[in-house]
Amino acid sequence: MHCNEMPMLTRQNRMSVRGFRDRSGMALIIAVLLVQSLRAHEGHQHTPQVNAGSKSQSIDNQVAESYHRLWTKLIEHWPTPQQEQLISQAWLEQQALNGDANAAAPGELKASRKQLLVKLFDRVPSIEVTWDGTTMLLHKNTSPLSFCRTLTTPLFVAVHNRSGESVRLRPRVDPRFVASDHAAAESSISEWTDIAGNSECVFLVPMLYPADAQAAGIEISFDHGVDSSKLVVPVQLTDCGILRGTVVDDDQRVPARVTVISGDGMCRFGGQYAEKSTLTKKPIIYPPIGGWQRMTYFYSDGTFELKVPPGEIEVIVERGFHHQRGRVSPSIASGQIVDLAVSCEPLVDMKQLGWISGDTHVHWVTNQWNVDEPLELLALVQRAEGLMVANNLTLLQRYANEAFIKPSQAPMGPVAEFSDTSFHIQMGEEYRNEDLYGHLNFLNIDWLVQPIGTGSIIAGPDAIDYPLNRTAIQACRQQGGISIEAHGTGGNKDVPVNVIHNLTDSLDQMEPEMYYRLLDCGFRLPLTNGSDHPARPLGAARCYAKVDGQFYYPKWIEAVRQGRTFTTSGPLIFLTVDDHQIGDVVTAGHQQSLTIRAHVISREPIGQFQIISNGDVIAETYTEQTTAELELAVAPTESCWIVARCSHRDDGNADWGFGNFNAITGPGIAHTSPIYVEVDGRVRFDPAAAAFWQDQIRDHLRDVQAKGRFATESQLAEAVRYLEHGMEMFAQLESHIHSARQRNPSWQTTRDRMIHVLRRFGGDAESAAAIDELKGATNFREVQAACEPLVLFDVSVNPESRVKISSRRDRIRLHQQRPERFLIKVENTAGITAPLNLSAIDVALNPPTAADWLSVEVVDSPFTSRFFTGDDSEYKVMQLTSHLSGLRESRIIGDAGQGTQDLGFRATSDVLLEIRPKWSSSNGR
Repeated sequence: MHCNEMPMLTRQNRMSVRGFRDRSGMALIIAVLLVQSLRAHEGHQHTPQVNAGSKSQSIDNQVAESYHRLWTKLIEHWPTPQQEQLISQAWLEQQALNGDANAAAPGELKASRKQLLVKLFDRVPSIEVTWDGTTMLLHKNTSPLSFCRTLTTPLFVAVHNRSGESVRLRPRVDPRFVASDHAAAESSISEWTDIAGNSECVFLVPMLYPADAQAAGIEISFDHGVDSSKLVVPVQLTDCGILRGTVVDDDQRVPARVTVISGDGMCRFGGQYAEKSTLTKKPIIYPPIGGWQRMTYFYSDGTFELKVPPGEIEVIVERGFHHQRGRVSPSIASGQIVDLAVSCEPLVDMKQLGWISGDTHVHWVTNQWNVDEPLELLALVQRAEGLMVANNLTLLQRYANEAFIKPSQAPMGPVAEFSDTSFHIQMGEEYRNEDLYGHLNFLNIDWLVQPIGTGSIIAGPDAIDYPLNRTAIQACRQQGGISIEAHGTGGNKDVPVNVIHNLTDSLDQMEPEMYYRLLDCGFRLPLTNGSDHPARPLGAARCYAKVDGQFYYPKWIEAVRQGRTFTTSGPLIFLTVDDHQIGDVVTAGHQQSLTIRAHVISREPIGQFQIISNGDVIAETYTEQTTAELELAVAPTESCWIVARCSHRDDGNADWGFGNFNAITGPGIAHTSPIYVEVDGRVRFDPAAAAFWQDQIRDHLRDVQAKGRFATESQLAEAVRYLEHGMEMFAQLESHIHSARQRNPSWQTTRDRMIHVLRRFGGDAESAAAIDELKGATNFREVQAACEPLVLFDVSVNPESRVKISSRRDRIRLHQQRPERFLIKVENTAGITAPLNLSAIDVALNPPTAADWLSVEVVDSPFTSRFFTGDDSEYKVMQLTSHLSGLRESRIIGDAGQGTQDLGFRATSDVLLEIRPKWSSSNGR
C-alpha cells in the first residue's frame, strides 16, 4: 500500500515538478561509484538508504516513504512516458527522507507529486474515494474504467481520509480479475493500512480480465474495524488489437529500438526480445534511488508484433543518435490488425564526415554479470543503436562461493564474424583494483593482461594489491593497446599519477571540473565514454572518434590517441579553431586573432550550449531548438585549451551526480575533447591545479601505506615510489615547463627534466638504463652521453634556417599499432624558436603521397616542447606509430617554421621500417 498526503486531484491544479539535479560533492561521487562497482558488478541492486517507517516518524516522512515505494514500483513494473519524471520524483522523496540539505520543502514536494499523479491519472485507469468517518464514498462523475481483455493494466485507487481521525482500512478486490502472477501483485491489496486523518493512500492493483470476461462493474470492498463498505465501479471491456510493424531503410528491413505507447498510457512490448531482462531492465544509478527500471522500449530485428488496447497508439522508432526518430500514430479498433512501416531519416551522416561512434565499456553479459549473452544479440542491438564500435570487455570477479571471468565469447581482438566496414565488435579487458587504484579499460589488445584484477574486493579476500595498475598498463601498451581510466576520478585514485607518467590514453565518464584541472596542467588528454553495460543500455553514453578515409578499428584507436573525440548521450557536437579540428594544437602569437566555431545538432532541444576556455565560459546560449551555433573571435594573451559542451539537464543544487556536462549522468549531454592553443610556444599551466593533484596523490599514498595489502616490503616500496615520483613530478611541473622552453638551462636542470621525460617513455629497458645514467651525471657531457642511445634522428638548422634531417639507424624497428618514442637531437645554429613539425610520405606509391599508415609527431607536453628554444643543442621527443606491418619505406619530412618546407632545403630523410605484426589473426583491414 502507498499512504500519501495526496491533495485532491484536479486537472486545473498542475504545478511544475522540480527534476533531480546534477551536482554533487566528491564523497557522494565516490560512494555512488563504489556501490555501482560492488553492486552492479556483483549483480546486486543498489538500495537506497531510506529510513524504515516507525510511529515516531513525522507524517511528512511517512508520506515520502510511501510515495518512494509507489514511484519505484511504477518505474520497475509499469513503464510510461513519465519514466524519467518518476525517477526524478523518487529522488526528491528520498532526499526528504534522508534529511538532505537540498531536499524540497514539503509544500513543493506535495505540488510535484500532485502534478505527476495528474499526468498518470489522466490516462491510466484510476478512481478516487473518500472516507468521511463512517462510510466510503466514490467521487461523483466517475467514468467507466476501460480495460482490455488479456492485457494486464494497473488500476490506481486513491483513498482520501477526510475524517480528521486516523482510520485502519483493508481494501479487497475481486481476485478473479487481479493478475496474481504479475510482478507488482504484492502491491497493497488485502492488507490493513493505517491512514492518518486528513491524509491519503494510493493503492496499485494489477488488473487482468480473461478473454471470456463480460463487462460488469468491479467491486472494491474496504474493511474498517468490524464494518465494511462496498463500492461498485463501472467498467467497460474491449478486445486487444494487433499491431504489426516493420522498420525499413531504403526498403531494407533494419534493427531498431521501438517504443509503443498505448491509449491507456502504458508502454507495451512485443517480439522475441521484449521479455529479455538484459535488454529490458536496468539498475537506476543516477540519481541513486536504488532498484531497477523497466525500459520503455524493446529491440526489434526489423519486425515486431504485439497486442495493444484499442485507441490511438504512438509508435516511436530509433536507430541511434544520428537518425531522427520515426513516429507514427495509428488508431486501432477492438480486435483489429494494423500493419505499418516506419523509417528513421538521417539526422547527420556521421560516417561520411569521418565521425565513428563507439562504446568503450561494454560487458555483454546478463544483469547478473556472470553469464555471457550471445554476440549475435550484441550485433543486433549495436545496429539498432547506430553504434559502430562495441568494445566487449572481459573482467574478473571472485567471491567466496563463486568466481567468473566474463564475458568470454571470443579471444581478445576483433570478432570477424560480426565486424565489417560499418560495424565492429572488439574483445578487450577491464583490469580492476577496487581497493586502492581503480578500473582500467584496455582496448586493442591481443591477449588478456593478467591477473585481470587485484585486491580483495575484485580478486577475493586472499588477494593482494599487486601488481600495480601501472604494470598492467605497460603490458597493455606492449601489445599496442590503449588504456582508458574507466570511471573518471570517482573511484580511480591512480588517475593523476598515471596521467603524469604518460600512462593514460583517455578518460571515460570524466567529471568536467576534474578534467579541466588536468588540462590546466598542460596535459593533452581526450575524453571517451562507455555505457558499462549491463549497468546501462548499450551506447547510452558513447564517444565519436574522427578517422580519415575508410573506417577500420586501428584507425579508430589512433583517433582516440590523437584526441579527435567528443562524448555524448544524445547531441552531436562539433568544434573548430580557425581551420583546426578537435585534438589539434594551434600555434598562435600573442593576441593573434582566432575564430572559434561550435555547433550542435540533436534530436531533442539542446538547452545550455557553451564554449569553455581554461575553465571559463567565453560564449554561451540557451535554446529549445535542436540546432545551435556559436562563433566568436578571440585574441588570446596566454596559452589555452578550448572545449564545447551542451546539456539539457536541470541546473539545480541537488547532490547526486557528477555535474550537468558529464554524458554518463543522463541523456541530452555532449562534451568535446579540447583544441589546444599555444601562445608563444608555451603550454597552459595553472599552479593551483598542479598543487591540487599533488595533494590528491599524497592522500592516495597515505591510503596505500595504511590499507594496502602486499606480499613483501619490496612490493609496498614499489607502490610508494611510483606515487612519490608522481608527487615529485607535479611539484616540479612548473619548473620543467619553464626549462623545456628555456635557453641555456643549467646541466642540472636539463638532467632533471630529461629524467622526467624518459619516465614517460613507457618503462622499456633502454630508457630505464638512460635514467640510471642520468641520475649519476655530473655535467652536460654526461647528460648527453646518457641520452645518445635513444636518439633516432638528428635535426640541424643552419644560419639560413634551412632544416636537415638524418636518421641514425639503417633500419628502424617498430611494433604494429604500438606508439614508440625516440629522441631527436637538435643542432640549431640559426637560433630560431619556431616549432618543429614532422610528417611521413609513402615513397612506395607513385607519386609518393602521405603515409596514412604511419603517424609521426613531435611530442608537446609539460616536459618537452615541439618549439626550439634557440639553444645550439637540445633534445626533442618524437613518437612513431605504424598501423601496418612488414618491411616498409617512408620519407620523413620536417620543417621548422616559415621558409623551411621547401624540399630543396633537404628537410627529408628516407628510412626503412621493420614493423613486427600484432599477434591477432586480423589487423582490421
